[in-house]
Amino acid sequence: MRKGGDGRKSSHLGWQSKLFDIESEDDAMSLKKRHIGRRVAGVGVGVALMVLGLEAPAMAAPAVTSLSPTTGPTDCVIALTGTGFTDVTQVQQTVTFSAAGQPDVVFHGNVPLEADFFARNGGTEMWVQVPAALTIGVGYTVKVTDPSGGTASTGTFTRVAGAGGCSPTITSVAPTCGNTDDTVKITGTNLIGPGLVGGETRFNPYLKIASHTVPDVDVTTSISVVIPSASADGKIQVTTFTTPSGGVALSPAIFDISDACAPPGAVGHERAITFKLKKSGKASGVLSSTEDPAFTDCVSAQPVKVQKKKKGGGWKTLKSVTTSGTGSYSTKIKAKPGKYRALAPKVAGTTAADDCLKAKSATRKI
Repeated sequence: MRKGGDGRKSSHLGWQSKLFDIESEDDAMSLKKRHIGRRVAGVGVGVALMVLGLEAPAMAAPAVTSLSPTTGPTDCVIALTGTGFTDVTQVQQTVTFSAAGQPDVVFHGNVPLEADFFARNGGTEMWVQVPAALTIGVGYTVKVTDPSGGTASTGTFTRVAGAGGCSPTITSVAPTCGNTDDTVKITGTNLIGPGLVGGETRFNPYLKIASHTVPDVDVTTSISVVIPSASADGKIQVTTFTTPSGGVALSPAIFDISDACAPPGAVGHERAITFKLKKSGKASGVLSSTEDPAFTDCVSAQPVKVQKKKKGGGWKTLKSVTTSGTGSYSTKIKAKPGKYRALAPKVAGTTAADDCLKAKSATRKI
């Protein structure tokens, strides 16, 4: 169903204006003949059904009821909402941008270079990549057409030089920590980019592009990626296009590269841990149960590791200590400039339900 893939590059150079503004008479006649042929075939089927005393099936023309975003630059991906988008194959469809006083900009489903610019995500949603042929500052209606016709959007899309309303956003990430080869789901808006695939995603230090799990999992509101090797703590970055004023989103919180947080749906007793560190090297804090009532068996006499962030990523344990009966702990380390934290590792119980789940503190810097 989906167009594009990890290896595809979008094409939005000067050929677009020629491709969409000028069509040869031969092409037009060929397209007209195909349309006439389909209609004649449809009439024949209808007559045959009438002879048998049956009604010919009615096929509603596709209709665009809304579009989002309504402004954006070249390569912005617009999500069209409507009906009838999968009643026929894509090769029988066209997508047309129309505006008063402007030449129509048309994508034909039976022309490979043009068909790459739109794709159906089910019968009620279609994605269209904004072409460079649109005039900046002009509002265009968008219409999806097949042999049965089509209804254009009432709203318009305006190509702008900046990001407009098309910049991606990240509202949440799940899970909030993980390590190499773990899968992370990113939720937000405008997360599909050029090529009609999930936006280019990077983890700190933003040198490697994360691979997407399965292309068809990606939609405009969520994408699923795999954490690349050599990643470090930091915000996740998603890029869908590049302009001086947008096209890049950062996760609202830092993603922790470690095994310190429990996976979603983990069975066991959840805990929290605080961490204080003085320049003298004194580290202290409290391990507590987050359950109500508190499960104190996962608080007292529990192992805690004081760790320092390594330059190349990951954490090095400097000291291990055991909590008191109330969950408090205290130890001394050689404090040098850097980032530190406390980690209470998972402790297995008699059964999975008795496990004490991992807990990590906020990072402290000296």
